[in-house]
Amino acid sequence: MDIPNLSEVKELNRGYVKYFNEKLGRTPNMYAAMMHSENALSAYYPFHIRKNSLSIRESEAITLVVSQQNNAMYCLSAHTMIGKLNGFTEQEIILLRKGEAPFDRRLDVLVQLVKDIVEKKGAVETDKLNNFFHAGFTYENLIDTLHVVGDNFITNFTGKVLKVPIDFPLTNEL
Repeated sequence: MDIPNLSEVKELNRGYVKYFNEKLGRTPNMYAAMMHSENALSAYYPFHIRKNSLSIRESEAITLVVSQQNNAMYCLSAHTMIGKLNGFTEQEIILLRKGEAPFDRRLDVLVQLVKDIVEKKGAVETDKLNNFFHAGFTYENLIDTLHVVGDNFITNFTGKVLKVPIDFPLTNEL
């Protein structure tokens, strides 16, 4: 995949190049790939960084499940690193990717639901949804979970379709 020359991207994207370079020291290839479009990143990024009712760890767990279900190695590599930065161990990350979290009951219910949602394209099993609510999650959490799932489909498919070069430590396939 050809990453656009960041010095030649359209004006709207130049602010993102500056932002990522200041914040991260570089522009990740996923965001650079989105800069093939003048409007994609400016539409996607505010959605990606929006506030929601889930914890960072819950959002990362969702991301790992969805990315594994979609076999999206770019996102799996990026979020394996981010998951570690948010306190998950290597073994916990592997379990999360499988849609399991025996180390945390509430997280386990969440990732089982997410795996079911992705595998069954939204035709979720009633018991998984009931378990979600019995674990203390709310309808607000459910809507935010679905938004995190959708967010990840965008980057998973962008990474796969465009064959975005992985610029994070490569994670192992399961």
